Amino acid sequence: MPDPERAPTQTAIVAVSRPGAALARRLASKMPDATLYVQRRSADGDSSDGGGTQIYDFPLRPVIQELFARHRELVVFLPVGAAVRLLAPVLGSKNQDPAVVCVDDAGRYAVSVLSGHVGGADALAHRVADAIGAQPIVTSASDTLAVTPIDLVGRDAGWRVEATPTDLTRTAAAVVNGDLVALWIDPVTGAGWPDDTLLSENIIPVTYLSGMRDPRYAAALIVSDRLFALESSRPLVTYRPPTLVAGVGCRRGVPEDHLRELTLRTMEEHGLAALSLAKIATADIKADEAGIIALAETLSVPIETFDGARLNAVADQDDADVSASHLHRPTASAARDLLGVFGVAEPAAMLASGADGVIVPRAKSDRATIAIARIPSS
Repeated sequence: MPDPERAPTQTAIVAVSRPGAALARRLASKMPDATLYVQRRSADGDSSDGGGTQIYDFPLRPVIQELFARHRELVVFLPVGAAVRLLAPVLGSKNQDPAVVCVDDAGRYAVSVLSGHVGGADALAHRVADAIGAQPIVTSASDTLAVTPIDLVGRDAGWRVEATPTDLTRTAAAVVNGDLVALWIDPVTGAGWPDDTLLSENIIPVTYLSGMRDPRYAAALIVSDRLFALESSRPLVTYRPPTLVAGVGCRRGVPEDHLRELTLRTMEEHGLAALSLAKIATADIKADEAGIIALAETLSVPIETFDGARLNAVADQDDADVSASHLHRPTASAARDLLGVFGVAEPAAMLASGADGVIVPRAKSDRATIAIARIPSS
């Protein structure tokens, strides 16, 4: 069995036979961050003494199932049918299962078997094939038909998908079937369609949000960091690009739930999507504030901090640079007396976003402040 004391890597490479083990070693040499698992009879001198290879004993089923639970990617040198039978009892859903790629013992094919798109098995199959000179086998419709992969749009740029599983599936089916799908990209958000993502011919850009109501469209796509109350019987997929920054200031010891409630309520009141939050910004003296650290972890965003000199420098800038009426310049806050800076929430949000002002001026509770800035389009 795999060593339970050893921290799992992203990728597990599993070999059973001697020919498979030889190929697996070759693959592992090209994937240094992976862990190689070799059956004892095929080890041929391999050891589990810290050299990167772990030896396992039969039966294979519990070994494979444990590795499936421990790793995010699994490359198994087994026939597809055998791998499916071994893993069938532990399969969950494409949103949680790791990527699984099967390679034959001759090294001819690298087959994407499980979690092709969402889990990354399609991309893994190509990586494995390139490493050992095999042919990648990918059967995902969007890949074989060269159409837009609805569930992967913007992933490399940090976009998040907001849709029900049913709407996501029905929209992807509409694209594959050649049905017309409307696409509205919010000009206020400043994000465009990702350069590295194919836009299928049957996905039709519309100028106005209302254009998606046209009965010709079987589904609709939206790219925006804003909230909209839309009523539609057709499937809808909304992409949330990471365009917003929350500047946060607080008193010592403010709990995470207080900061989270203030942040989410403020964003909702101003029609902004929490899924488009790119980062939290604050003063460097708040870098160890437990509530802010926990807030960033809950929202799955990084924290960026700035010293007092930089925060004050923002307040000293000439307001003439702010020409857009929707941007607001920072105003003095209680932080001047407490921390020696003009403010925290507004200047920090501006610095972290690169914006000349905030779109949501400082909102306050009795123990914290928040301001929102939008990252300018490049």
